Amino acid sequence: MAMKHGNSDNRRRAFADVVTIDAWHDAFDGVRSRTDLHADVVFGTARVGAERSSPVRFRLSIKQAEIVVLIPESEPVSVDVKSVSREAPRPSGQLTEISERETQNHAKGAISASVAPSALQASASVEAGAQATLSTRKKVEISAKIDFMIVTSSKTEDGHYRWVVRPGTGVFLEGRPWDAEKNPRLKIIDERKDPTKSIPPTVRVEVHCRREDLVIEDLEIKDEGVWQTAKSRFGFNNRMAAAISYIQDRLAEEGLEVKNIEDIFGHVTLASVTAQSV
Repeated sequence: MAMKHGNSDNRRRAFADVVTIDAWHDAFDGVRSRTDLHADVVFGTARVGAERSSPVRFRLSIKQAEIVVLIPESEPVSVDVKSVSREAPRPSGQLTEISERETQNHAKGAISASVAPSALQASASVEAGAQATLSTRKKVEISAKIDFMIVTSSKTEDGHYRWVVRPGTGVFLEGRPWDAEKNPRLKIIDERKDPTKSIPPTVRVEVHCRREDLVIEDLEIKDEGVWQTAKSRFGFNNRMAAAISYIQDRLAEEGLEVKNIEDIFGHVTLASVTAQSV
């Protein structure tokens, strides 16, 4: 599968180690009017702040994100509603719990009332010995499937189809939420009246999250001199404020949208690509 590259918009991946995304569909060639839209998304952890100018360094991950298919109103393309992946396949593994249960098999002998006390003592010793000998431990294994990522499909307030991804285990997202080749997100339909006289429509795929979904760990000051200079220049109150400012600046440099990142519910666009014709 050979993809056509060269679209500058597809360089919008400021934190490629946190999330990368590729999107593609078969080309609209004038004969094919509908095709599957694929989106390959990979989550991970980034080591941020390696630049000398950065006053802080930290690790950045995401604990929840949404993958959104954006179709501008001006584009002559629509979605086949029946084709939308409503419940994405969920990668799973085996969780095995082993518990131990102790059981005792009692071997009791009949004791006559006419038996002498010494015999009773001997009989009791035999009974206790039998209990100890027949005591066993059984291991019970309980297996259940766990979801590494949980995917829920819905729509944004603007009516775009999206898939919200959150970890099934652990704290943050890691790996792929679905097999992009086998599980396309939806089918798009070419609405052009005469495909031979106009350019093919385009579709974008983006990864969004909220400020509260950013997991910042191992945050530290790199150099006290650089830190003091940065504080006086940018007005940082603390290390976390510096980290948030760093993230905002990197996203802005790539032309990615950031809305009120100072608020925990602020909206962040982490990646944005135009689906490639293949």
